[in-house]
Amino acid sequence: MDTFERGVLQFVLAWAPYGGPREDDVWVQFGMTVEQLGARFAKIVAGLLPRVRALPNADRCLLQRACVHLRQSRSDAESLSQGRDLAGDEGA
Repeated sequence: MDTFERGVLQFVLAWAPYGGPREDDVWVQFGMTVEQLGARFAKIVAGLLPRVRALPNADRCLLQRACVHLRQSRSDAESLSQGRDLAGDEGA
């Protein structure tokens, strides 16, 4: 894990309890949009998983937290999508 990857994971995880980072903070820190940061976060996690055993313990712990966050985010998005589908069905 390089310094940039570590920084992305730490940044996203630090903002997670607050609903995620603000657009301005992401732009200043990384020069990208919130959506781009989310995609980069997921790509970093996916890229590091095959090498997890080679990572130092601190980075493995960070990656584990990132995996949990990503799984939770996807679960929340899926629940929200299903809720919208149900609301749409009721109106028909």
